[in-house]
Amino acid sequence: MSARAAQGAPGKMVAFSHDEPPAGRRTARGAAPLLALGLLLTPLAPALAQPAPAATQQNAVQKDDSLTPPPVVDPKPVETQPVAPAAARFVPEELTLTPMPVITLAGTATWDEGYDKLVAALKTLDKELTRLGLTRAGDAFVVYTSSDDLGFEYEAQLPFSGTTTQKASGTMKLGGSYAGKVLKFGHSGSFADMDNTYEQIANYLDEKNINADGLYIEQYRTDLTTTAPDALKIDILVPDPR
Repeated sequence: MSARAAQGAPGKMVAFSHDEPPAGRRTARGAAPLLALGLLLTPLAPALAQPAPAATQQNAVQKDDSLTPPPVVDPKPVETQPVAPAAARFVPEELTLTPMPVITLAGTATWDEGYDKLVAALKTLDKELTRLGLTRAGDAFVVYTSSDDLGFEYEAQLPFSGTTTQKASGTMKLGGSYAGKVLKFGHSGSFADMDNTYEQIANYLDEKNINADGLYIEQYRTDLTTTAPDALKIDILVPDPR
């Protein structure tokens, strides 16, 4: 918010001459009654001085008028800026996973082609389940088994229900999902922005002295093959050896 006495004239002195006639004595004798009258009027002087309180009140009013007036409030609106809320602490949920039957396809990819490779792998697995007479029964998993600056190795997995006597085609295989204690972190948004989430995960693991052995599991709560790449919801599961 922006801020806002007077003096009387001297009396005249009267001089008397020694050459004046004796009438001056008569004047002195005649002044005696006047002097007596003046003595009688002397007690009345305080009564005649009573207007003084009025002058005192006037002085008090003048003092009151000299008081500092209250500050004037600026009527202009105050400009405010919203305060961003404090960021929520990045704390995972502790879970224990139980194994479930999955069909798995392993592969490698560079980081630039990673999204397209994973989508293609999950579509291949879905078709294979249909061929085998099995039914998809849950969210897709992507297990990152190793990675470097150039790319990563992965296992794409789809849970299923049902039984079959057939073997999976090519390099695909039937087996079980990861089982054990994990820390569950969350990511919502773009596939390309997951690096920011993984950086926070790495900081948390360093702070807690947790060695994840480079194994990370992504559970896709939205279908990776049909959801826009900037509208994904993913649980990131990190094995907890503690």
